[in-house]
Amino acid sequence: MTYALLQTSLTPPPIEALQRAFRSSDSLSAADAIFVVDDAFGILARDLPGDEAQHIAASLANENVAVELVAEGDLPRLPDAEVFASVQMREDCIRLFNAREDVTDIPYKGLRLLGVGYDREDVRFEIIFGDAVLRFHTTLNNLHFHHSPEFNGRSPGEKLLLLVRRIRQLAPHIILNRGAATLCSGAPVEHVEDFVSYPRTSAFFEEIIWLLWHARKADTETSQD
Repeated sequence: MTYALLQTSLTPPPIEALQRAFRSSDSLSAADAIFVVDDAFGILARDLPGDEAQHIAASLANENVAVELVAEGDLPRLPDAEVFASVQMREDCIRLFNAREDVTDIPYKGLRLLGVGYDREDVRFEIIFGDAVLRFHTTLNNLHFHHSPEFNGRSPGEKLLLLVRRIRQLAPHIILNRGAATLCSGAPVEHVEDFVSYPRTSAFFEEIIWLLWHARKADTETSQD
């Protein structure tokens, strides 16, 4: 069984603490700490043998850096994405259209997570339904609003900004990744890419997995109360 090292918050750990913890690792080196900190969006390392993961965690604990050891099999698995090309906000659901104009209606109450992130190529837009049961994906360059005339007359970035805020309004329970939360903060946004940037696509998805893991953990604790 292998393990992942999860952060307890999205605050990046000190690079010096990681360098010291990684020196005795067979899977990671002190030099890797630079890249790990840059990608610290919830998951510091994955697929570590149990004894190695425990050793790194103990070393980080001595540096006052708290981490969680989670079995790889217990982490949420993102399903393959259904690609959509257009969207319509309805009274009780968000309606998604694919390139063939096939329709999928997603009730607002079932929306779990909304992720927005610029990965140096395009702005990704992800919707997770349920406990990672369904995943829907598009990009800003491929998203059209011809089913949403209320967004007419605005730039693509402005349309995306309004869409994210509208989803949050209609589904206030939805989990937001850092990019989506930034767009919902109310601050003026001129170029959406500047506000939702991630160093790599992997960081974007690791943050989503981290958020889903903590939401699942909270649900379990609530059900046990």
